[in-house]
Amino acid sequence: MTSEHIIHESIGGTLEAEIQCVNCNSVLGSKLVSQARQDPVLRFAIQNLKDDLPDLYASMEHGQKYMAKDVTGKSVITKFKDGRFETQAQKKDDGSIIFDTKKGQKNIISMLSKEGLTPDEIENALQRLKETPDNQKIRLSKSIEVVRWGIESYFPAIKKPEMNPRLVLLIAYNYLCVILDEFILDRRLDFIRSYIVNGDLSDKINIESFTSRQYDCYHRLNPEYSSDETRVKIILFGWLIYIVHIRGLVCNCPDPAYVEDLKNRRGLIATSVEEAKQNIFYSTKHLNGGA
Repeated sequence: MTSEHIIHESIGGTLEAEIQCVNCNSVLGSKLVSQARQDPVLRFAIQNLKDDLPDLYASMEHGQKYMAKDVTGKSVITKFKDGRFETQAQKKDDGSIIFDTKKGQKNIISMLSKEGLTPDEIENALQRLKETPDNQKIRLSKSIEVVRWGIESYFPAIKKPEMNPRLVLLIAYNYLCVILDEFILDRRLDFIRSYIVNGDLSDKINIESFTSRQYDCYHRLNPEYSSDETRVKIILFGWLIYIVHIRGLVCNCPDPAYVEDLKNRRGLIATSVEEAKQNIFYSTKHLNGGA
């Protein structure tokens, strides 16, 4: 058995449980887990909470693509790395090349050297560039002109504001592993694993999605049971609400509620939804499970 985060560590989860065998942990949902922080809708959420959760924001956004606009209104591609936006090298339609200012000096030295400039001439050219104001063109050699453009705005390069439903189901499955114990291994539930791993659709699975009025610094999970199905309610960043319906999964099990306090980096568990309504929670970092 190996420990698995109920809600992925990459998006702030801290609660772990021994819910998967070694092989399952390396196969079941491994790609989804690695891609969790890249999910567009989760990136959109952390953008709205970056002032409240600066460390999680920096972690989730590290290496993520952004689009930026310079003072001329032109778009450039950047990445967020080590707390700063790094412009990606790119060739424009007019033949010009864009470099990140911090890394661009090495490229300029190489280009000037290829043109035959001496070390002293290169040093002189770099000094003149340093003294030139932003957004002003300067000629460094017969064929090389340089402009240090200022950037006016950055925005995440997010194409579609939708969360991968397989990722939603994986979170629900991880929580059910703890609640259902060894029953989660029943072959009749293979359709859940097949959806997560291969994307094989099933009419037994339905995922509803909603949004609340505002973002907040918590995640929450709790199960609900009826005569013909089991439901798992998932709330991420206080805003994204998913209800995972698993038809035909009928059980008389506990209904613990789990809250991930993102600000204080702690997991809180209530032994029932009723206790959660009364705000009776216990701090925990690890649960036992049977899958």
